[in-house]
Amino acid sequence: MMNNTRDHARTLGLNHVNLVVADVDRSVRFYTDSLGMKIAGVTPEITFLTTPGTGDQLAVQQAGGGLDRATGKTRTAGDSGGVDHIGFDVADAATLQTLIDQVQGGGGALLMRFPDENGLPTAFVTDPDGYVLQLTARRA
Repeated sequence: MMNNTRDHARTLGLNHVNLVVADVDRSVRFYTDSLGMKIAGVTPEITFLTTPGTGDQLAVQQAGGGLDRATGKTRTAGDSGGVDHIGFDVADAATLQTLIDQVQGGGGALLMRFPDENGLPTAFVTDPDGYVLQLTARRA
């Protein structure tokens, strides 16, 4: 455990989470249509998505693409590599239900729904590749 009484170097924040996907176009459609994200940038290998008004970014990368070949790593779409889920905040319970409906209509699935430790509505859903996403309403 770090000693918090000393000054430490720190990051400026989380830049992005990169997901290896089976079909970049399908994933971009899912995250834009189902969760309201927008395309923030595109490189030859990666499409960056963001939630409007925030600095968060999600990157989607084609499995078996050039980055895989360059690093010598074999990446499989949906393989979480030890990461359990990615959490998203949503405005309220009504928005949460709308998002669940959109996820299910966009190729994802509802895994479970329950109140979180603060009693706020929460749902675990999957994207089309099987990555687990937590959606938590900030207001009931």
